[in-house]
Amino acid sequence: MVDPDPDPVTAASPPATLVHRWSLTPDGMPWRGFMSSVWPVRGPEGQAWAVKMLDTHHTPAGEGAALETWAGDAWCASRVVRLIDRVNDIADIPEALLLERLDAGRPLQDHPDIDAADAEIAGALAALGAVEAPAGVRHTTVELERIAGAIREHWAEAPVLPVRAVSAALATLDAMTEDPTVAADRLLCHGDLHYNNVLRDLDDTRWVVIDPIPSAGVREIEVIAPLRNRWEDTVASGDPDRFLARRLDRLSEAAGLHRTRARALAQAVAVDNLLWLLPRDPDSMFVPPYSVLAGWVD
Repeated sequence: MVDPDPDPVTAASPPATLVHRWSLTPDGMPWRGFMSSVWPVRGPEGQAWAVKMLDTHHTPAGEGAALETWAGDAWCASRVVRLIDRVNDIADIPEALLLERLDAGRPLQDHPDIDAADAEIAGALAALGAVEAPAGVRHTTVELERIAGAIREHWAEAPVLPVRAVSAALATLDAMTEDPTVAADRLLCHGDLHYNNVLRDLDDTRWVVIDPIPSAGVREIEVIAPLRNRWEDTVASGDPDRFLARRLDRLSEAAGLHRTRARALAQAVAVDNLLWLLPRDPDSMFVPPYSVLAGWVD
């Protein structure tokens, strides 16, 4: 996800080494993401492209490798942003991607029909999660182990949630990280597939997935990003718990996910986030949806 760059020190164009390598011409104002910069550019024949460069203090998570993997699968290729080239051999540039340019002003977040938006997310999850992760992409259980450790640490510092919710979260995470069948799963996960990470293409022909934070295995963790977003639709339903549960069921079925596992992981991740947010940022936009998910203790 990217937003117009608020940082005046961000360069107006990509590094000269990239401009020269790819014969680029800057073509507008840059955007800033949480870990990267994005520049609209034109290719040598006027192609509308974009350069995405990871900040120097971040370690590449395998975004380029994931995009290459999806590009090699016919079912996935039309759903994910097209990777034109990538480099990771330039000093002080951890990874730079040359991508097709999309319409940053038309995210799926703004689609008026939440059911249609969820159907698009579910279709993307089904396609992108049907291929094996490339070598070097971390397993999702690494993140689950980190989450379990964070829950224990933050609960000891500020026990702001019911014991029952915390215990359920830890039981889920411990069971997942200790299960050898889970460790053997290497299907590729996007890692952050919410509505602002799906944009319309410039020709207005398709919705396109961007900004993966890839991992391998435990595809059920993918439901959390969409469930925590579009809270206004959840409130408008009049019954947030039932509405989110219905969306979970729909996403799980359409994307081929295990519903019970997805629900348990949503609960565990919500507990982790609330233990961090409630003492530090209680007005965060994510506190209300996470509060519902954290209550999913079966």
